[in-house]
Amino acid sequence: MLNELAVEKTEKKIYDILPHEPETIAMALLVIGMGAYYLWRMFAITPQYDELYTYYTFISKGPIYAAIHWPLPNNHVGYSVLSGFIDYFGNSYFGLRGVSFVCAISNLILVYRICKRFFSHGLPFAAALLYASMQVINEYSVQGRGYTLATLCFLLSIYCICQICSLGEKRMYLYFSLFGVIVLGLYTVPSSVYWVVPVGLSGALYLLINAVRSKSVYDKPSDNIYRKKLINLVFSGLFAAAGTTFLYSVIWLAIGSNLLVKTSGSEFFGWTHGAVLLRSPMKALLTGVDYMLSQPYIQSLEPDVFWQRYLGWNYSMLNYMLPGMVIVLIIFILAGMGCMIYECIKHFEYSRTVINLVAIVNLLFIGVMLILQKKLPYLRVFGYSSFIVVLCVCSVFERLINVHIRVYNRKISGTSGENGTSKENESISHEGKWYFGLGVYIPTICIAVLFILRVTSSDFNCQLGHRENELFNTLYIADVTKKNNPAVLDCDQQYLMKFGWDIDCTKTDVDDADMVIVDKDMLQSGYSGEDFWKFYQTHETINWDYLKSMRVIYESEDFILYVK
Repeated sequence: MLNELAVEKTEKKIYDILPHEPETIAMALLVIGMGAYYLWRMFAITPQYDELYTYYTFISKGPIYAAIHWPLPNNHVGYSVLSGFIDYFGNSYFGLRGVSFVCAISNLILVYRICKRFFSHGLPFAAALLYASMQVINEYSVQGRGYTLATLCFLLSIYCICQICSLGEKRMYLYFSLFGVIVLGLYTVPSSVYWVVPVGLSGALYLLINAVRSKSVYDKPSDNIYRKKLINLVFSGLFAAAGTTFLYSVIWLAIGSNLLVKTSGSEFFGWTHGAVLLRSPMKALLTGVDYMLSQPYIQSLEPDVFWQRYLGWNYSMLNYMLPGMVIVLIIFILAGMGCMIYECIKHFEYSRTVINLVAIVNLLFIGVMLILQKKLPYLRVFGYSSFIVVLCVCSVFERLINVHIRVYNRKISGTSGENGTSKENESISHEGKWYFGLGVYIPTICIAVLFILRVTSSDFNCQLGHRENELFNTLYIADVTKKNNPAVLDCDQQYLMKFGWDIDCTKTDVDDADMVIVDKDMLQSGYSGEDFWKFYQTHETINWDYLKSMRVIYESEDFILYVK
């Protein structure tokens, strides 16, 4: 009897946990399906150069090393530190891509959860489908870089802002959570400032306007709930700025002390790092800051060059989201902005106002900052803005659906409906046949079809690094674990040997080697084209007489494999 009761309670708990609404069930299946796809992709797609550089230079050397070394802007510190811990488990794929894998799945759930608060008629599920369909999101879903982690921080910050701005007193953990995700986002990718500022600004703007609108309700300004939230939000931003500065100060101190002890002519030349940090920490700090500022991630352009490229850059960004659908996206973005601005002016009391402000301020901020800075960053930097585009699409469809529902309900009821109020989310009058009103799900069906077309397309699932993939296959054929003295003639070979076989190969010449992979571009005298910057050897420096003593066992489109 007791066993039966325990089984019954267990079954009830399982039943309560499982989703029951059709949309929630569909979303759960999408998460499971995309999770399986991302897991396959994590192992099937050969790492690209940036990933390999990150793994070789930072992740494989542990989280502490990653936290204090910054040779180039290419180091996504926060990501490398987290991945450094996972790499201790011994699997290089999980070490390099595990964090992105978890973030990619979490981002899908967050897109759904955020949209579920503000949209209806199946659009939250459609938003997740559209987000998963985007090329930039898919390409970086499991890449060993910090962009997917930064996008997770972006979505979490929006989630926190939406919770903070909703009615009622909110617990302080939301402000601490917002502080944490902002710091992690900036610590991972400094260009996260492009979303940190507008997200915080949109929340502050919403609370400020409501504080002014509701001031007559409260006896004293200190009792105003929106004023309290605004003050807490401002302090969260200030603490986040301080926390980020502290984390980067560790890097600045490490960089500065290293430069001071290794630069000939420095008063600290030949000292130990510890001695410099104890005797002159401010000097080390300022030296590190100067070095980082002298290595800008993106160079500013001349005004005429910037304007020549600006429209093309925007076109490429949208094309990177949904290839071949740029015009459609432009229409939805403009229409979505129009709908959101209209709602903010006409219906500020709508719950959607806060998310509308997030989208509006983000789009305007990005445009203004790019123009002021005269910079055109790498497209992947703005991969997070895919969610802003999703919000624009959902806003347009939600508005169209609500308008058509009102027209439909008037027709069913036989009234003009002139005095009826517009609801934020309209519902269909349940009259007529069972299939009446199913038209509200047409947008979701269309996006589902787009999702299927995207995930079955060749560009969605293809290898991202042709050279790296070909080299990886050549190394497998070479069976490098059985070689006693392999050579690496370029950095891709060196990084792949570390990633795939945990071999730290530092031999960069062919003399006495028992395995050599030669890029066919090295056969050309005076070659200085693509990938030349990766070469450790050239046609002029390779010992071709020694290579003739070796035998060729494999030749691909771009490489020749020599063994002893």
